[in-house]
Amino acid sequence: MNMGGDNRRDNSGGNRRNRFLKQQKHPIRQRTGRTVLEMVLIAGVAIFICASIIFGALYFINRNKADPGKVTTAVEDTTSEAEDTTEEESTEPEESAGTMTAATDSTNIITTETSTAASVTETTPASESTTAETYVNPSNMYSSYAHMKTFDPLTGLAEFDYFDILRGADAIAWLVAEEGYTQAEAEAEVNNYADSEFVYKNVNPQLRTADMKTIPITMMYQADGTPVDGAETVALTYHEFRTLYAAHPDSVLDSFFYYCTVAGGTITKVDQVYWP
Repeated sequence: MNMGGDNRRDNSGGNRRNRFLKQQKHPIRQRTGRTVLEMVLIAGVAIFICASIIFGALYFINRNKADPGKVTTAVEDTTSEAEDTTEEESTEPEESAGTMTAATDSTNIITTETSTAASVTETTPASESTTAETYVNPSNMYSSYAHMKTFDPLTGLAEFDYFDILRGADAIAWLVAEEGYTQAEAEAEVNNYADSEFVYKNVNPQLRTADMKTIPITMMYQADGTPVDGAETVALTYHEFRTLYAAHPDSVLDSFFYYCTVAGGTITKVDQVYWP
């Protein structure tokens, strides 16, 4: 009977172990499987890791591409600045040259205008001129013979050196008083003068001024420098007088002397005088 009791105990113990093992195997099988939630989480993690790797790779690739672009841009900017600086430096001399050219052009314009004004003055007859130059003459103005000492074509002013022509008793008195002649010597000399001879008296260095633009002028020469026939003078306009002076200044200054007519303290007429 004991044998049988032991067997039962043994069988009951084995049954308990078998049940334990059965109970243990089921949870183990459940743990080794995958639930739906676990599968979704695993898939999400995998996708996240892949996306991180891809975006990380793209980030580094784009950064490497952007850096050469930045360097190139910086180089281009530096080159552009250098070119701008060079252009500015090269422009400064051009601007200076332009200024000089402008200055030169301005000078040429002034010269041309002056020349044009002179030409207009040359071609304007004296009768059309209404502007008188300012000058000062001595208070003791009178009509007299004179030498033309200077003439300025720009202003039209001429300066005259007055002198006296002494003949007869005036000539004799002058020779006695100023030249040391005796009365008999002076009379003998003067009485033997030809009609064209005279005693020349010029003791005053004062010059008288005439505005040739505004007064009548007669000359022993034509405007082209040709001497007149005979002893009669010809009337010249101021333009013709200037033309004569420009081409033949000696005919104006170093040829025949003049007679200046004065009225109201001003020289109102100038005549070149024929004297044989």
